[in-house]
Amino acid sequence: DWLAVTFRQDYNWDVKRLVKLMVMSATYRQDSRTAPALRERDPENRLLARGPSTRLTAEMLRDNALLASGLLTNQIGGKSVKPYQPDGLWEINSMTYKMDSTSAAYRRSLYVVVKRSVPNPTLATFDAPTRSSCLVRRQRTNTPLQALVTLNDPTFVEASRVLGEQMARQKNTDSAISLAYRQLTGRSPVEAELSLLSKLYAGQYALFTASPAKTAGWLKTGLRKADATLDPAQVAAFAVVANTILNSDATLTKR
Repeated sequence: DWLAVTFRQDYNWDVKRLVKLMVMSATYRQDSRTAPALRERDPENRLLARGPSTRLTAEMLRDNALLASGLLTNQIGGKSVKPYQPDGLWEINSMTYKMDSTSAAYRRSLYVVVKRSVPNPTLATFDAPTRSSCLVRRQRTNTPLQALVTLNDPTFVEASRVLGEQMARQKNTDSAISLAYRQLTGRSPVEAELSLLSKLYAGQYALFTASPAKTAGWLKTGLRKADATLDPAQVAAFAVVANTILNSDATLTKR
């Protein structure tokens, strides 16, 4: 009732302001994890004693990776954009797909071109609708193909590498990992998480140092050129760490 009155009188029907009020409230920002006794007492959370738990939508996953890495282009409005996509998909309709080669490729997923007969594969894998009909609620699936997308899609690989470059510029490994973790998940890692990621970095750094050719996949993916002033082995190792965080539940799911 208070929200309704505030929306009508104080906010003058400003929807964006109302949504901001709700998502920044202490009620909404609660952790979704709670005691079994409370779940038994209020299984549907009608008392709002815990926060929501949901996987990010397809668009949110892509935008979060771009924003965390600093690649996101914040331009508002304009024509549709054509980000990374496997070659040949549009040829089934006797059409060609020319990917954007400017910063437009990093615009929000809201602006990704829509072709209903050939949906964008990255977004479609995470249950983005084809827009051939109106949907009240999207389905949410959990498939191995989704992990293959976040591990191998050029958008996520490039975002991981750019994060790896940011991490390589830090003087302390733990601080670098904590920074990337916070940028991707919105929280700082606990000690156990930080320890595992630090061990992962050490192992990957040794691997890339011994086999420099293995860094190519991480350093050459995407439109953004790699920073040549940084140690390639270090950047690639940190990119693996960033990609691991990107593929973790802490990033993919809001709790």
